[in-house]
Amino acid sequence: MLRLSALALTLFVALSAAAQTPPAPDDLGARQPVLVTPWFTFHSHFGFNLYDAVLTSADARRAERPDPLREGGCFAALVAEERGAWDAAVGYYAATVAATHDFSRERTIVRTHLAGLPIDLDDDDRRDLGLSLLFLRAAAPAWRACRWEAQDAVNRRWIAELAPRLDRHADAVGKRLQELYGVAWRQRPIAVDVVATAGWAGADTIAFGKVPTHIRITSRDSGYQGPAALEMLFHEASHEPVTPNGSPISDLLAAASRETGVPVPRDLWHGLLFITVGEVVREVLAAAGEGPYVPYAESNGVFGGSWKVLHQPLVDHWLPFVRGEIRREDAARRLLQAIGQPAGAGR
Repeated sequence: MLRLSALALTLFVALSAAAQTPPAPDDLGARQPVLVTPWFTFHSHFGFNLYDAVLTSADARRAERPDPLREGGCFAALVAEERGAWDAAVGYYAATVAATHDFSRERTIVRTHLAGLPIDLDDDDRRDLGLSLLFLRAAAPAWRACRWEAQDAVNRRWIAELAPRLDRHADAVGKRLQELYGVAWRQRPIAVDVVATAGWAGADTIAFGKVPTHIRITSRDSGYQGPAALEMLFHEASHEPVTPNGSPISDLLAAASRETGVPVPRDLWHGLLFITVGEVVREVLAAAGEGPYVPYAESNGVFGGSWKVLHQPLVDHWLPFVRGEIRREDAARRLLQAIGQPAGAGR
């Protein structure tokens, strides 16, 4: 009965407050940066890590997998009200926020609020944000008791391990990428929230309109450790100068498409990012005597499935441009010609 009472109380409080505009002041932890560099500002924020944890558990519930917070004996030792509040929050997120895609309105309004980013909200946004934050607050005692201290320590170790590598190499990597992309970075430093999971990919980026670029990235995934953390940070940061329509890279590919008659594949820009950033980091580390480095895409099998058709054309025709061997216009034209040519044609 206690658990049901806690769930009912949580729902009542949330629904009663849903009409509040703007949302109640955030009491999910002050955003004090762990590390500030010229390129990135890193946070290990309680509220953002709580949001990551609730989303992860909600995804698990939707997939009928065990809730990660229930692993070990801590959760079972909580009082019934704390367990019930956590379960209510996970249930709400499973039915709402977690049922949407990574860059949905439902997720974006929570993410930007917790990251302290400015974003325009209408009445529906404020109502849904108020509900999402209230359920996070309900879930906070269980998360704080069972996971937060350990997760904060993991985040801070990850940042501390990355810091000297950023100090040595960030300028070289960032400036070389700027040359290759043909556009200056829109902003520096870029806000980074370090968390346990960061969705299915382990990292993603918001970069649109007037909203400052924001990265969330995992501190636990084995693919994001050591030099790969440097690559994947700049990979995520590169979404901002490369993805918008009207960027030099999108214009370059569009011009090559008109010239060759080959449509630009939907995921080509993303494959191009993996190849470009991976090669630049490999070259920078090698020049500093810190190689050999195997880029993330190669070591993690990124170019499988539907991306397999992009890999060889990118290696054969875009990589020479990254290495300074051919002009970007020639690289783009040859890249699309290769993508548009059936496998085995001309042999």
